Amino acid sequence: MSDGVTAGERFVVQRAAGKKWETLTVHGTQAEGAAAFVSAVRAGPRGFLRLIRLQADPDARGEVYDWTLVSLHDPRRDPVPAGGSAAGPAVGPAAGPVRKKAEVRRGNERVSVPIRLYIALFLSGAALVLLWLLAGGRSR
Repeated sequence: MSDGVTAGERFVVQRAAGKKWETLTVHGTQAEGAAAFVSAVRAGPRGFLRLIRLQADPDARGEVYDWTLVSLHDPRRDPVPAGGSAAGPAVGPAAGPVRKKAEVRRGNERVSVPIRLYIALFLSGAALVLLWLLAGGRSR
């Protein structure tokens, strides 16, 4: 193969399914695998996805492969889909909503405090303690 791909080499896009990995697509070249990986990340940005390279073991009987991790999408560390496709990053309504981290504002934002409620609760508690003491307090 002319583009540096050895015989028996495949590129696989997988997604996490519980404790196992489920194969989504299998490709013959790294460019096709990378493009499929980017589109899978865009289609499901909240899931764990990986692109691996499978190399057939020529000494083993049957289908035995050694795999190498090429790329991993971890939604906890990389919530925005990674770029790198030939078409470029998606823009517009097809790209989906872009989420921004919640901004924490402190300072000039006014928050109403129920001071009247606090005063009423304090006075009712004090009145109950006073009535209890006037009624004889702790009985012996």
